[in-house]
Parts: sequence; C-alpha cells; structure tokens
Amino acid sequence: MNGFAKRAVALSCIVALLLFPAIAWAHARLERSQPAAGSRVGSPQIIRLWFSERPEVSLSGVSLKDQTGKDFPVGPAHPDATNPLVVSFEISAAVPVGRYTIAWRTVSSDGHPSHGSFTFEVISLQPESGLAAAVSTTPATTTRTPTASSTPQETAPEDEASSVSNSLTRALSFAGILVVIGVIVFNILVVARSSRIGSELVWRIESRAAIVGVAASVLVIAAAFGRIFLESRMMNDMPGMQTMSMTDMTMHTRWGFALRLEIIAAFLTLVAFSIAIRRVRFAWLIASVSAGVLAVTPALAGHAAATPRFTSLVVLTDALHVFGASSWLGNLACVMLIGVPIILRSGGEERWQKVAALVNTFSPVALASASVVVLSGLIASWVHLEHISDLWTTAYGQMLFRKLVFVALTVVVGAYNFRRVQPRLLSEGGTARLRRATTVELGLGVIILIFTGFLTGIAP
Repeated sequence: MNGFAKRAVALSCIVALLLFPAIAWAHARLERSQPAAGSRVGSPQIIRLWFSERPEVSLSGVSLKDQTGKDFPVGPAHPDATNPLVVSFEISAAVPVGRYTIAWRTVSSDGHPSHGSFTFEVISLQPESGLAAAVSTTPATTTRTPTASSTPQETAPEDEASSVSNSLTRALSFAGILVVIGVIVFNILVVARSSRIGSELVWRIESRAAIVGVAASVLVIAAAFGRIFLESRMMNDMPGMQTMSMTDMTMHTRWGFALRLEIIAAFLTLVAFSIAIRRVRFAWLIASVSAGVLAVTPALAGHAAATPRFTSLVVLTDALHVFGASSWLGNLACVMLIGVPIILRSGGEERWQKVAALVNTFSPVALASASVVVLSGLIASWVHLEHISDLWTTAYGQMLFRKLVFVALTVVVGAYNFRRVQPRLLSEGGTARLRRATTVELGLGVIILIFTGFLTGIAP
C-alpha cells in the first residue's frame, strides 16, 4: 500500500469516528404495560408488556420486587394469541398492598437486547380489572441499551461498550460478506469476460481471488461468533435477570437461526474457495450458491426481519442491497487489489491494454450494481422512515442521512473514474490516476460499512 492509500484509509477511519455516534440503541422499546408505569391498581395477577417490535418470547423475562427487594414469583413468558407485540407473565402469588418495581428484558427479532424497569403501587388486595389497567397516560420507563435511565447508573458503561463492539462486529461481518460476494462477481462477470487478458493471467487472478475469498469467509465466521458472544454478554448484563447461555440465544431465536445460516454458508464458501485455489472450476459454483445465501442473512438478522409490514419485500430488498454493494465495491476491491497488480507485474507492452480491458469489463457491472444499491436503499428508507423529517429528527434517520451522503460521494467518485479516468488507462500515468481515485472510492466504502454496522443497531 503506497503513502496515498495509507493516508486515505487513515482519513476514512478518522472521519467515520467523528461522524457516527458513540453508542448504539436497542430495538424493542417498551411502549406500555399492564400494570402501567406509575399506576395505582388492585393486586395484579398478570403482567403484560407491549413492545414496538416483535420480541423473542423465549428470551423475554421480568422480575417483580417490593420496596424491600423481596422477589415475587413470576411465570415464563407467553405470547399473545392476537398481537405478536405483546408478551404476558402470570404472577404466581398474591401481591399485597405496597410499591413494586418490575424489571424487564427482551430481544427483538433482529437480535438486539433491551431492558428497563418501572414502578407501580398496589392499593387494594382486590384483583385489578384486566386490560383497563394497561391504559395509562403515563408511559412505561424504557431503558434502551446502552442507556440506563431506570437501572443502576454503574451498569451503563458496560452496556455501552458491548453495543459499540457489537456494531463494529456487524461492520466486519458486512465487510466479509461484501468481499466474498465481490470475489465471485469479479471472477464470473469480470475476469471470465476479459478475453484480452490471456488464459495464464486468468488462472493466476482466479487463484489469488480464491485466496482472498478464503480470508473473507474466515472473517464472516469469526464476526458471527463474535456477535453471538457480545449479544449473550449484553443479555446477561441485566440485573435481577436469570443468565442465558449462548446456546439458548442461537438455537431458540430467529436471529440465532440467521447467524447459524450465515456460519454454515460462510463455511461452505471457505471450503469452496480452498478447492478453487487448485483450479477446480466446479468449486466456484458451490461458492456462488453459498454466497447467495450469505446475501440474505443480514436481512434475516437485521431490521428487515423485524419489519411489521411488507416483511418479504423488505427482506428481498435488503438482500439485493447487500448483493449490489458487494458486486460494486467488493468487485472494485478485487479489480484494484488483485487483477490490476497481477497484470502489471506480468510485464510486456500490452499490460496497459489488459488493464484497460479488465476495467472496461468491470464498469458496466459496477454501474448496474450501483443502480441496485440506490434503488433498494430508497425502498428500505421508505419502509423504515414514516416522514422525510425523520432524517434529521430521529437517531436512525440521522445515521441513515450520513450513510446516504457518503453513498452519494462514492457514486460521484465512481462517475468521475468512469468519465475522466477510464479513457486514459492506456498509459502508466492513467493507471496511477485510477489507483488514486479508486483508493478514495474504497475508502468511502469503508466509512459506509461502518455506518451500516451502527445503523443496524438503531431502531427505525
């Protein structure tokens, strides 16, 4: 990596650190409860919680304590037959007159834990009057990870560290998936169609691309296990709640299913790329199918799976967004870090023509992919944002706006490369200029990946 590239990467990281928030927010917000927060009721027999997103019932729990800290037994969570956003808990013992605190914990469909607590007062031994007690003008106090407005303040730093780590781990996962898919698109739609390169260079480029694919597959697997560990850590860092194992989180949740699928698909691409290094053509087919599965897993473990409306459309759109970004930026990384260097090292008077042929083959693929990214991004924004003003009035909208700015900058740089740099490739100076411009484009892509990692940790 030359000095310019190092400066560009460093600048990308600095800008990203300045622009994204220091914390991530959990998703399933507590909207109301029975008994309601701050209410005065008869002796309750059941606790009902209404969330903003569908919770994982098996990972939801509550504790009920009086002012002295005495625990009252509460049964396991039960889903509501008519409303998937509601979870109920039966109270096993009579609740006498006094003030009580309910602490709650849940995980939304996209795997983000949230917790909080609220108080209420029992003023009569007569059982409370059902759903009427749930309707209150006083909202339930909700603690969004990593803030701790209703839990001891000393727990906040731990939650915050876990959330930041989780967001960065998701960014690494996205980067790995982007490169895995980019390697395959690069091999099938760019290298295989660049006839002027020559068969020997094609084999060398394919082998090097397969090695990069192996490394990216390992990154995806490592990031998936890291996410499982961090989610388990956040779930078990909630006072007064029973600890939960990583096995419970991965085997009994929709989010866990998505990560298991991601690990399996990444393992298959790892094996396929390892075989492809030895120039076994069939291995690329296995890698392609597995990478197609990888493109869907972020949607299954993210906002798309938790979207209450148009879920199938949003999952498909999210998968297309991942595939488009991969076949654009992941493909570009392969062109500039694998294809161009190998061609230039081959020597010969025709190396500039071969570089031009490779880039010219890449350009229409990049144009189509960028179009998919923009279109799918607009659809996702329409689904997740109720009003255009959400772009500057909500945490999710502000982060999305930052991402859109950098996507627009990346498109501008790509257009500059296509219109001004690409026609001058038939010389050493033209190739050097291309390297500088694409380094900026890839640096912007790094920032976008970091924003995406944090965006998936913020509730729309």
